[in-house]
Amino acid sequence: MSHSSPSSENPAQSGPPEQGRQQAPEQGQQLPPGYGSGHSSEPAQPGHTPQAAHGTPYPSPHAPQQQQYAQQQQPHAYPQAQYHQAPIYYQQVPPRPMPVIDGKELRPHSRWYWIGGLTIPVGGLVAVLVFVGLLLSATAEPELVAEFEGGDSATFQVEEGQEGYWGLYVEGPGNRLACVLDTPSGPGSGNDNLETAPHSYSGTAYDGWRLAAGLSTPEPGEYVLHCDDLYPGTYGIGTLEQTASAEAKLITATLVLVILAPVSFIAGAVILIVTGVRRSSHRSRLIRERLSASAAPQGPPPSGSAPGGAQH
Repeated sequence: MSHSSPSSENPAQSGPPEQGRQQAPEQGQQLPPGYGSGHSSEPAQPGHTPQAAHGTPYPSPHAPQQQQYAQQQQPHAYPQAQYHQAPIYYQQVPPRPMPVIDGKELRPHSRWYWIGGLTIPVGGLVAVLVFVGLLLSATAEPELVAEFEGGDSATFQVEEGQEGYWGLYVEGPGNRLACVLDTPSGPGSGNDNLETAPHSYSGTAYDGWRLAAGLSTPEPGEYVLHCDDLYPGTYGIGTLEQTASAEAKLITATLVLVILAPVSFIAGAVILIVTGVRRSSHRSRLIRERLSASAAPQGPPPSGSAPGGAQH
């Protein structure tokens, strides 16, 4: 009688299969891809997470990070030596102090600022005063030796050499055509002794005194001027000398105001600018000279002398 060994028993009736051994598929069952091998033979599809084959451990999604962290924690087999670079020190040279320049050393002198500054207001003030003075002198009322109303007369005395010295002045609507001049030789006739005014003159007022005619006085003596009331107004007898320069005074006053004031302003501004530019240039030159002198190397002490002034 024969006995079979335990190893010859049917595997199906034996104990559970060893762990990790693949079970045989049943009849008619389709084999999965990669059955019997550790890896799949099909290529991975896009967007599809590859699955681990049966019997292989499933990889952890955090395995790469854990491996990298573990590598960072492991010390180097050969620690690297640390080299310390010695600091480099540069010699710091303090900046040289800027030389202080006293204003009294600069040229031109600072008094030119005063001269230029005073030229402008003084020139303008002088121009205004001269203009006002000449204007008042040119428009001043004439000095009359006689004054009367229309329809009346006035007598005046003429001295030797006063030919062309007297004139007829009218205030208001009066006119020289209403007047007659009697000479020492006899009574006058019409306007025979009334000449055209040698120059023009009018006062500051609208109806002020104005020169109407010149009186013919060829000989010394007593003259009588008659003016009727045909043209109402006031008549007067005065010299022509006072009003003869009225036009010249007005022209002079205008020129002084128009020329002297701008010229004084320009002159003062030029003095100020030139003074400032020249003093600034002089200051810069002195600073350069003193900086150059301080930067020049000092030579050795003279022979025969030691520090402290001791003689060898």
